[in-house]
Amino acid sequence: MSAQFLIGVRRRPAMWMIGGTLASLAVSGYFYITHSSSPESRLAQSRKLSTHPTQALVLVRSAIRATQGNFPEAQILECQLLLALNRGREASGLFSQIRDPENCDPEELCQLAEQAQTAGELALSSHAFLAAGELVHRSPKRLKCLIFVLYSQSDNETYADRILKLCRDYARLESADPFPWLVSASLYHERGIPNLAAEAYRGALKCQLPPEELFRVRFQLIQLSMLLGDLLQARENCTALLAESQSSASLRNVNALNAELLLREGKSAEAREQFDKLLEANPEWTKVLALRGKCRFELNDLPGAIRDLSQAAQQNDFDQQSHYLLGQAYLKQKDAPRANQHLNRSRELNELIAQIFTLENQLRNDLHNRELKLRLAELNDRRGDKEKAAAWRRGAEKLAPPAVQ
Repeated sequence: MSAQFLIGVRRRPAMWMIGGTLASLAVSGYFYITHSSSPESRLAQSRKLSTHPTQALVLVRSAIRATQGNFPEAQILECQLLLALNRGREASGLFSQIRDPENCDPEELCQLAEQAQTAGELALSSHAFLAAGELVHRSPKRLKCLIFVLYSQSDNETYADRILKLCRDYARLESADPFPWLVSASLYHERGIPNLAAEAYRGALKCQLPPEELFRVRFQLIQLSMLLGDLLQARENCTALLAESQSSASLRNVNALNAELLLREGKSAEAREQFDKLLEANPEWTKVLALRGKCRFELNDLPGAIRDLSQAAQQNDFDQQSHYLLGQAYLKQKDAPRANQHLNRSRELNELIAQIFTLENQLRNDLHNRELKLRLAELNDRRGDKEKAAAWRRGAEKLAPPAVQ
């Protein structure tokens, strides 16, 4: 056995002892910092350890405990560390415990908001941005981010008025960006305010839009313009859309909209030709069948109108206008029983639509009324609009049931 080997063997226990001593010193130092230094010092040390979030979290929490849970700067860092550890739900809950977050450093609040958005914690992101106040409004990028996180939440109707105001502020800062106009149009659409939705879409058209977004905006604007009776505006956008549409699917939808517009413009014979072409390619297209039935009714082709409208009503029993026109067509043919059957169904659907409209107006002044939302879900189910019914039901589920007296 060589002398060198024996020396190495003798050195190993010494090295272990040195390593153990260093580890003990490190632990002792850590506990000294944790329990002996001021909360401010612990916060500063936590920031230095931010690349090691688990260790930093222990240290920052000791600083918060030392202040009886009232150390906003440290609590913001705690939320950031939890986000870094993929514990977003916990971070959201802890942020709500911060007293007067508006008095925190706005830059740190913005950084937390941006980190939360990246992590998909939209509620935390919006709360932090809102607490940051004026700093957000001076930065177009952050203002846009705030609008996005508020709008992207499933209960965005709670923030609707605020979002609309923020969109106006952002549009003044970034006049070439269509983003605020598109968000505003969508909110007005959801609220059932077509004139303001149309105005917002016109604002978006003044900006540079990608082709697919341009198609969607023009399409929506044509429908809204027809609803509002502004046929000149509808025709202007329809002509542009016919020229711009490239794919066969999009052109087919534009042709259907164009035929409907021709009918509204009083060009029934021309509209009928367009409807015939569309139904040759797709004989089961319910909406076009209903529109051609209306066109035939206006042209006094009662047998043709009854055929189209009957098929459309059979495919969609919730089409109020098809039932009404069928009733009128049967009346002209002196067929009272069938006329009454469809007119009664038309009245039933019309009453549902009127009730929905009334409740939606009431809800605008009482956004957190759970019972109103459940009632709207029920009425939309009865009207056949399952998508809207589900949306109202989801909104109601987010609200606590009324307390039992």
